[in-house]
Amino acid sequence: MKQRFSQVKSLKTLVLDSKSNILIILMNWQNIVGKSNSRNMMPVELKQKTLTIAVPNNMVLSVASKFSAVIINKTNHCFETECISKLKFEIKPEFFKKTKSEKKNDTPQVPEISEEEICQKKQELITRFNLNDNIAECAARIELLNIKRGKNEQ
Repeated sequence: MKQRFSQVKSLKTLVLDSKSNILIILMNWQNIVGKSNSRNMMPVELKQKTLTIAVPNNMVLSVASKFSAVIINKTNHCFETECISKLKFEIKPEFFKKTKSEKKNDTPQVPEISEEEICQKKQELITRFNLNDNIAECAARIELLNIKRGKNEQ
């Protein structure tokens, strides 16, 4: 029974400790900044009434900094006292999961097509469909790209 009481007492000490305020902020972070923003901002440290928040990039930093007053007010509301007076933002992309689009290579792989292949296909299209030179060349490139991409995907 004494051990249980000491655990409760140490838990109270932990919660009342100023260092544990960051835990309280973490537990309430989604309510403070919103669900979608909580994926792009992470409270990291609380020192001398300054909350350090990690963000993945400059774009999030510029948007988040505009809402500093709101974040400070909502965070202080969690403690019912002025626990935070300013925010400090740090760009830390390594703290955030990459989305599926970021994981993929953004530059599409374009298959190599020789000029000889293009000229041959172009002549074939001009003869077959009576196309003008420019249209036949564009159509030849498109057709050859589609053929090569089809082979690469198989």
